[in-house]
Amino acid sequence: MNILFAGVECFPFIKIGGLGDVLGCLPKELNSLGGVDTRVIMPKFSVIKEELLEGIEYVDEFYVFVGTKAHKVKLWQLNYDGYIIYFLENEKYFNRERVYDFPDEQERWALFQIGVIEAMKYMKDFKVDVLNCHDWHTGMIPELIKVKYFKEFGHIKLVFTIHNILFQGECDRQTAKLFNIPFSNIMDQYGRMNFMKSAILTSDYVNTVSETYARELLDSDYYSMGLGGVLNQKAKLKAFGGILNGLDYDLWNPMTDKGIPLNYTFKNVKEGKEKAKRALYDKLGKEDFYTDTPMMAIVSRLTRQKGLDLITQVIDNLLNDYTFKFIVIGSGEKYFEDFFIDLEKRHPYKVKCYIGYSDELAHLTYAASDIFLMPSAFEPCGLGQMIALRYGSLPLVRETGGLKDSVNPFNEYTMEGNGFSFTNYNAYDMDYVIRYAFRTYKDPMKWYTLVKNAMESDFSFHQSAIKYYKMYKKLLEN
Repeated sequence: MNILFAGVECFPFIKIGGLGDVLGCLPKELNSLGGVDTRVIMPKFSVIKEELLEGIEYVDEFYVFVGTKAHKVKLWQLNYDGYIIYFLENEKYFNRERVYDFPDEQERWALFQIGVIEAMKYMKDFKVDVLNCHDWHTGMIPELIKVKYFKEFGHIKLVFTIHNILFQGECDRQTAKLFNIPFSNIMDQYGRMNFMKSAILTSDYVNTVSETYARELLDSDYYSMGLGGVLNQKAKLKAFGGILNGLDYDLWNPMTDKGIPLNYTFKNVKEGKEKAKRALYDKLGKEDFYTDTPMMAIVSRLTRQKGLDLITQVIDNLLNDYTFKFIVIGSGEKYFEDFFIDLEKRHPYKVKCYIGYSDELAHLTYAASDIFLMPSAFEPCGLGQMIALRYGSLPLVRETGGLKDSVNPFNEYTMEGNGFSFTNYNAYDMDYVIRYAFRTYKDPMKWYTLVKNAMESDFSFHQSAIKYYKMYKKLLEN
């Protein structure tokens, strides 16, 4: 079974969001199952670190027509960490100081998508059986194959994976001319061109990154962002579902993590967290912080989608009522950045915020924290809660998307569960559960049973790979 992943991010080459984790980890896990050759194709962005491309090999070059203009594209390949990754190089569109947000986005991704299809002609000894396109930047590939390339590639099964339906690739209908195909109802969304809608309607199968998110997309206009109708069409054909993303257990592992002062398992988790707290407090410049009180933490983009507006409503009362440390690592909307900066000024002995992102601080925070707060308005999958579980930090989440699929709320009567959760998007429901978590922390027997359950949870990409393999196999059998 030969599978090709097409996407614009792949860890460690480029990672902006969860898409990079999937393309970086899932291929090698699929290949480990045996009988599978999974490869990745992505742009050769100039911002990729040169040391990561050591050993890259030139394959061939060809021309891609974007509208009436021909652009030279070079195809490279690299054998990396258990799988082959192809790179498409183009000086005009990919030699830039960042990955996203340019005035000519539609042209850039048109070149990439056409380039992916053309590149399959030059992949030596690799005939694609399944082409899995990821997110809207690849959304026109299935339609291009059905309309323009069917004679050459019509045998390929086409899968489209939605990582976040909020970003659909909406643009002017004249964009169709870049692909040299006519604008049609398949790509029409309220008079505009929509890459994701086209992919949903023309793919053989559509999936998203958690089972609950898949149900939310079918059941609610709030979640589906206008595409609920076409997704329900796919669901009726049994061509839509959800597979929960996994976590890179090699990268995020408290037993081997070089970024924390003491590697630990459940057997020495208390000591490991104490040392991580001291190291984190030293980094944050808070010598007056002590390790004998619980720490609640956020490592996140500071946006409304992440539930930050709920936190702003109740956090002052919680800090007044309880003795705990509150750590915030992230950046985003200015309102929330300013709020947490001011919160630290109001509670200097309890709160520390770091505006920005630091991988060093992130690793320390996951290892040091006792409660990991993630009250998202919506969350297709989420990785923060999985990392927290791995490090014995109990996630406190809203029951949405992948958060619901990975966090089981604590049941003090059966001692089951691996975290805490609430259902309604309501600040006072969240407040109630946070207070319940603080009460539970005071009972070591209950707390460390929960920590053990958390650390024994398995959300590795190996589990995801098994489900993807079954999906591909079923497609090919049909």
